[in-house]
Amino acid sequence: MMFSRSISLLIVAQLFYSVPVLSAPPALSKACRAELISEVYHRWNDINGILLNDTLPRVARELENARRRGDTEITLNTLDFAATYIAGQPNSLSRQDYPKLSAILDQMVQLARSLPSRYSLVKTGVLTKTGQAYQQIGQPEKAKPTLQLAARASSGIQGNQIIAKAQVQLAEAWITVKQFPEATTALDRAVEQTVKAKQDAYFHRETLSKIATLYVQAEQPARALTTLKLLSPRDYDPVVILPAIATAYIKTKDPATAKQILDSILKQVLAIKDVEQRESHLMLIVVHYAPGGDLVKLQQIAAELKRPNRYRAVAWLAIAGEARNFNQPKLRTQALSQLIADIKAANMVDQFGGRFDNEWYGELNNLANLRNYQPELKTIITELRPINLLGMVLQDLMNQKQFETARLMVPKPMPVQIDAAVIDESELWLDRIAIAQLQAGQSKPAETRITSENQDVRRLIRFAQAFHQAGNRPVATQSFNRATAIATSMLEQAAIANALSQIGYSTDPVLNALAASLQKESVISKRAELLLSLSLEFSNARSDYFALAERAGLANQVEFITLARRNALSERRAEDAYRFISSPKQTPSENFDFILQLIELHLSQGDFNRARSLLDLPVQTLLNAPESSKPPEVERSSIFHRTALNLARAGDLETAISLAQYITPAKEREQLQQRLRCLKSL
Repeated sequence: MMFSRSISLLIVAQLFYSVPVLSAPPALSKACRAELISEVYHRWNDINGILLNDTLPRVARELENARRRGDTEITLNTLDFAATYIAGQPNSLSRQDYPKLSAILDQMVQLARSLPSRYSLVKTGVLTKTGQAYQQIGQPEKAKPTLQLAARASSGIQGNQIIAKAQVQLAEAWITVKQFPEATTALDRAVEQTVKAKQDAYFHRETLSKIATLYVQAEQPARALTTLKLLSPRDYDPVVILPAIATAYIKTKDPATAKQILDSILKQVLAIKDVEQRESHLMLIVVHYAPGGDLVKLQQIAAELKRPNRYRAVAWLAIAGEARNFNQPKLRTQALSQLIADIKAANMVDQFGGRFDNEWYGELNNLANLRNYQPELKTIITELRPINLLGMVLQDLMNQKQFETARLMVPKPMPVQIDAAVIDESELWLDRIAIAQLQAGQSKPAETRITSENQDVRRLIRFAQAFHQAGNRPVATQSFNRATAIATSMLEQAAIANALSQIGYSTDPVLNALAASLQKESVISKRAELLLSLSLEFSNARSDYFALAERAGLANQVEFITLARRNALSERRAEDAYRFISSPKQTPSENFDFILQLIELHLSQGDFNRARSLLDLPVQTLLNAPESSKPPEVERSSIFHRTALNLARAGDLETAISLAQYITPAKEREQLQQRLRCLKSL
């Protein structure tokens, strides 16, 4: 085990401390450089807007292209795009994708280190964001050396404001990895540079305010106070920052200074005449002072809140949450009891968590999410049972297999506000409880719930699926048969077919009934539109959907093919699209346009191999097929042009350049050939 860890540390050391050796790239013309950079922008524009888990191979490919090209400007653009795109997204990945992202971050470190020293700003920014991303995927052993590289690179940055911004970002990253001394060093430098930029009042005010907050997070309360003295009292909110500074003093074992600061701000707040303003300030003091754990003082401050309103409720939630954190269960119970009493006194139980309750539940939920006070919020909801949030309580009881308690808790009616409508969800929740019991091996409640159902097809489908999952095939089959018997619309029949297909039951009877319904429409275009309207119901049973098209006499009809092609591309369903690649009833122009759109879909999804494979079809057709299979002569040049560019983006520049010779006029041909030769050098 020690040997394995030593090897791991050696690899990390080589990654961060060995200098990459890059061969000098061939010289580029001005036009070629512009073309390459334009192509980089084009590809990153395709990547942006797509979640990171769907683009990891493409990001890695772009970084490898930049490394291979060895051109500083392309490297700068690629790194900037990659760092900005990845920032904030690592938490959206599943753990199985972490190694892929880690390899990408390794690429970014190596590329950033290859940049000349005059690009210190970009290097610092990229390495800072990369270090934070390493930390987010649980690799502090890479995060720290990356941030050290960023700190070293930052020494080359010029300009007071630019230096200050870079150091603030670096400090935030150091705080993320809990390296407070390094964060403090960065903040000290940021203060120094910000003071020198005093002529820009806005920058001076905003940056110093942020630095003071970061000093608190880095447990440097004295420096935070010193920074505040560089500001006008109008430039910061004392009821937010001063309690936080007091908390930092408690964490650094200086309760006397904490008390002095807190008493000072309390004296000012208690002197405020306006009750609303005074109570909102007292609430903020409690919230920002609470993490220090001075629970006695927190109770004293809460006692100054005289009214049962949202300010006092938020304060009690903070006290209850920190009482749990500091192992004071009795105080936690008292605080929660007071909070619940306040909600009742304010007549908020029925509205709590409703559409128009942005203040009580909204603010409590925000604080609970921010500070991990969700256990306290759940206790409140369980006690109050507010109609709009009762589902949370019921789900929790179901998870604990307390089915009877959950069933008895469901009120009738159970009016829940959804958007502008009020819906009775009592039957829905009783169904959910019965299905949960079925999954736990208790089938009787589910059988009882569904016995008399003779109207709701989708309800029968839900129970049929649940019985199948529980291994009770006879009741599942019976429920599906009942659903089929009462289905009155094609949408309901389609939903039944989709459900049957998912669990491996025969869909033939339902598909035959659907086909018969569709064939009642004699106008083919309208029949095709009807079939298309069923597509979403077959979301998990595409083979059955196209089998239905066959039975309805639509599979080879141009009206349906046109609609199905358009739908496949708009829904980004490549597998659906492949069913319609060759259609003799479409014109050659329509077929070419569809195939090229499908190729471009593959390219946008990063599936370069399938894109390249499919490109053989238009290439061979253009070059070798009979004239009847080709688009009109006037369209061919633009199709050659589009196909060549797609070949280039799929990585086959040799074929792209060869194909470009068929483009007319000569000027356009030469421009594209020059462009492709430039791309080849990338």
